[in-house]
Amino acid sequence: MAFLLPILLITVVKAQTIRINEVSASNSIFYDEDGDTPDWIELHNFGTQTVSLNNWTLSDDVLEPDKWTFPSMSLAPNQYLLLWASSKDRSNISYATTLVNQGDSFRYLVPFSEPDSNWKNINFNDSSWALGASGFGYDDGDDETVIPNGTLSIYLRISFEISDLENLNSLILDMDYDDAFVAYINGAEVARANINGTPPTYNSGTIQDHEALMYSGGTPDRFLITNPINLLIDGENILTIQGHNISNTSSDFTIIPFLSAVFSTPNNLGVLPPEILGLNSDNLHTNFKISSNSETLTLSNAAGIIIDQLTVENLPPDTSYGVSVATNDLVIFSETTPGYQNSNNYFLGAVSSSVIFSNNGGFLSEPLSLSLSGNSSGQVIRYTTDATIPTSTGLLYTTPIQINDNSTIRARIFQTNYLPSPTSSKSYLFDAVPQLDTVFLTTDPENLFNEETGIYVYGEDGTYDTWEPYFGANFWEDWERPVHLSFYKSATNEIESEFDAGIKIYGGWSRGQNPQRSLALFARGKYGYSKFEESFFETLNYTDFQSLVLRNSGQDWGRSSIKDITLTSLMRGSDLDFQEHNSVATYINGDYWGLYNMREKNNEHMLASKHNIDADDITILTNDAEVLEGNNSDYNTLIEYVSAVDLTVDTNFEYVSDRIDLTNYALYQAANIYYNNTDWPGNNIKFWNHPNGKWRWIMYDTDFGFGPWWSLGNYWEDTLSFALEANGTDWPNPSWSTLLFRKLTTNIGFRNQFINRYADEMNTRFLADNVKTHIETLYQKIASEVPFHYERWSQDPNAAVYYRDQMKEFADQRPGYAKEHIKSKFSLPNYHAITIINYNTSEGFVKVNNNLKIQEASWNGDYFESVPIQLEAVPEAGYEFSHWGGESNSTQAIISINLTNAAYVIPYFSAVDNHELIVINEINYNSSADFNSNDWIELYNPNAYEVDLSLWKLKDNDDTHVYTIPEGTNIAGEGFVVAVKDAADYTARFPDAVNYIAELGFGLGSSGDSVRLYDSSEILQDQVSYTSESPWPSCANDTGYTLELKDPELDNSIAQNWDCINLNGSPNAPNIEPLSSPDTTKSNPVIFPNPTRSVLNIIGNKSKFDVTVYNVAGQKLIEEKTVNQINVATLKSGVYFIKIHETDNEYTLKFLKH
Repeated sequence: MAFLLPILLITVVKAQTIRINEVSASNSIFYDEDGDTPDWIELHNFGTQTVSLNNWTLSDDVLEPDKWTFPSMSLAPNQYLLLWASSKDRSNISYATTLVNQGDSFRYLVPFSEPDSNWKNINFNDSSWALGASGFGYDDGDDETVIPNGTLSIYLRISFEISDLENLNSLILDMDYDDAFVAYINGAEVARANINGTPPTYNSGTIQDHEALMYSGGTPDRFLITNPINLLIDGENILTIQGHNISNTSSDFTIIPFLSAVFSTPNNLGVLPPEILGLNSDNLHTNFKISSNSETLTLSNAAGIIIDQLTVENLPPDTSYGVSVATNDLVIFSETTPGYQNSNNYFLGAVSSSVIFSNNGGFLSEPLSLSLSGNSSGQVIRYTTDATIPTSTGLLYTTPIQINDNSTIRARIFQTNYLPSPTSSKSYLFDAVPQLDTVFLTTDPENLFNEETGIYVYGEDGTYDTWEPYFGANFWEDWERPVHLSFYKSATNEIESEFDAGIKIYGGWSRGQNPQRSLALFARGKYGYSKFEESFFETLNYTDFQSLVLRNSGQDWGRSSIKDITLTSLMRGSDLDFQEHNSVATYINGDYWGLYNMREKNNEHMLASKHNIDADDITILTNDAEVLEGNNSDYNTLIEYVSAVDLTVDTNFEYVSDRIDLTNYALYQAANIYYNNTDWPGNNIKFWNHPNGKWRWIMYDTDFGFGPWWSLGNYWEDTLSFALEANGTDWPNPSWSTLLFRKLTTNIGFRNQFINRYADEMNTRFLADNVKTHIETLYQKIASEVPFHYERWSQDPNAAVYYRDQMKEFADQRPGYAKEHIKSKFSLPNYHAITIINYNTSEGFVKVNNNLKIQEASWNGDYFESVPIQLEAVPEAGYEFSHWGGESNSTQAIISINLTNAAYVIPYFSAVDNHELIVINEINYNSSADFNSNDWIELYNPNAYEVDLSLWKLKDNDDTHVYTIPEGTNIAGEGFVVAVKDAADYTARFPDAVNYIAELGFGLGSSGDSVRLYDSSEILQDQVSYTSESPWPSCANDTGYTLELKDPELDNSIAQNWDCINLNGSPNAPNIEPLSSPDTTKSNPVIFPNPTRSVLNIIGNKSKFDVTVYNVAGQKLIEEKTVNQINVATLKSGVYFIKIHETDNEYTLKFLKH
């Protein structure tokens, strides 16, 4: 079918000449002042009189036409007004000016050694530097000042005037660059791209190629400078830039900076921003976005009279919908013109249907006769077999296509004067079906393999280095190309999902070292998908991804192929963030491309998903505090403090511990040191925080761990001393990279924390048998694919087994050496074994160092003399701690032991007489966005009598997270109490809520956590330790459902006794099964729909019923007789009960009102 243009719904007010002239619902071309690409709306005054827009309104909701209000402004005759539909809600008129422009005169230096360290400061004397006009570079034809070919770096200085800082809204740096830069204002770094080092040395190369954009018709990259008021002074300021080339053999170099300011009041600074920056002086933003599916926009005047109304439906990405200049009809434009007259080239509509394939693609065992359909009358299907995009002159589909060998078919529907349909792509393979999941990638071969434009190849001769890693080659460019991704699930033998996406080459030096290059995949609105929604990774509890990586194993390529996924995933279940993996077979355009490790992309979206926080709030730094996201000022301040003070002083150390998650940091250091990761700590470092958190470190890129291929058997190396070296080389352990660890270990408390955490891991996770089992498990998963992969890339498949076995040898040998390194570095006398004997594990367990949970009857581990360990005896519900035996006879549950020789301890527990049997009955640990009541815990009293909960405590799995139940809190017999994290969120969703207590003060983990209930005597009454993975129900994670105990008499420590029963849960009510759809086979009454927004239907053995509706507090709200339907539209959102009278029986059912 075709997308027919909707009728313009308009109430015309005579003499009004303002109309909604053009709309884009999925824009990736035009940038706002923040560097974002929001939807946009264009208004046009097509009349001859100026029209005031003061107090006019614009809305995307016909029921709320005054959603966004215009400021006091006017639109002159034939004037166009661009509005960003971004939801940023900016209605104040702003004034943009460019302070530093292309062509401005800079002082510049092409250095042959490090410049004066003061070169970034405003008072630096730059009179000896050359004078030249921007831009700077060679060979692209975009250079006002030409510098010598082969220049590796250039340093630039320009002063600018600024005033009226109190009215400054934003400061914007736009940079056209090839290949990298760092920019500073008044000596402070404000932006950088594609280079490491703080600051980079004058001869630093770049991370990868980056092509300048302006010379080929593109726009410069935008960098929004944060907190500009703190950087600027009234009067003269200095912008300084160091630009860098990828190598001295690079074919080109470009640096063209623009610095612009946006004010809330007019001023005379600078010049009008050049058109290429797209910095309008209005920069108005609505408080809504435009749906790409269907949206009705309403423009009303100050009197509330509708002036124009426009419905936009199924608008393809980067197109617009608006008024034809020639005919005044509503049409679609593929050439969009926000703020200017609409193009004369347009389409009458867009084909919205897609090609239907008779076979969905995948692996075939016999030839296929493939039929294509989906076109309507007047439409034709055209297709290709070479992975190119079908065009209007391509192969016309008339009869089924015969598929006899590996094939890729791409097809579109065409209609005269209409935009063609999206391209549909399918791959058909006759190869052996892999035992792994499979990824099919389809893209025009020119996107990958064309010498000029292909991202996968070297490029034209003479444009790149002829030695490894071939800097200057196409695969070093930051180029993105369109691709179609199909995900084939081995468990179902079907294509599970398909996406149109962007593809880039990914990685560092491995780009030029391995013929199978790593790939990055991006979901973007311009391709039709803003996220990949699929369960790519079995162990994750979230399924939305903005980007993915297909990694070739880096330095481990052609060897074990599993090293990095082995070492990072070995930390699963710890306090470290890492990229999950899924080893997949891969095809490109029907050609087998071998084995890749699909990974999450290591960015703010991954962290947001793991920690249930907003990605926009996350700061990520790399290496020496170089900014990936956010701002590094807080971290730099912290490191300056660490460098300057004595951390053996408690107050100094507390300042640091308040800002760094030391539990995470100690584990991060221990893991990298145990792995002997020698491409670290001066490289492969990422750390992050968010406004309510501390700095945390991410485990990634561990290819050098367990011995790189050129240094196998290096399990004896002292990586602890390496990580504490004060005078290391520039790579891999320069002094800045070891500073924090060196300073922290001067504090005896952190030193002991690190040593004990390292020992904890060696006594559990890093035990040789555990590590070897983990290695073998991952190898066996890829084993069936190894022969095909290694043959594809002309490698020896025996190498996989050899390098796997070398990893196992490392696991066997490393612990003994690691313990000696700890003993030597910290001058410790020795290490000894502690044995924990537990005669009855059902009565309690022992926690070691507030970390390990020892539940075995007998366990032992090695710990270090003069480094005390902490043991805590933790009773199970119904028991209390009595005393210790063995090395200690203490009656305190928590004891500290300093081992001087091998020792053993025995915890003793005793039964508790006053066990009240309060049950943890329901847990809401990750609300859905549609019904966010925040975290809450429901307690149930199964006794017939009331129980006083005063001063009882709730904890999660962290003993520092404690909520004390207020005095006077009682729970009725067979009644409920709900403990909520946020009362406002909870009552907003359950407005009639009763019997709740707040605020918890801590949240519950979305991937797993514990809920523990203690009475006022600190005796554990109940506990539930859940996860979001099998055998626990995964349906309670961000779905709208909660974890509900099927029956309060069941053992709530058993996962199978929990389920997702009621949408949005049933706080303060029994966990009864809901009835959501009619089932006429049931004899009992049934209500539907459930949940409902207005009408509730009732069916059963009778045709009419007497009904009564109650809220959760038992108040009667509605009573009707002889009905089979009731209207509940007037009820607030929440949980209700309906009592249905049928003959001699009464039935009470629960329903949810939305």
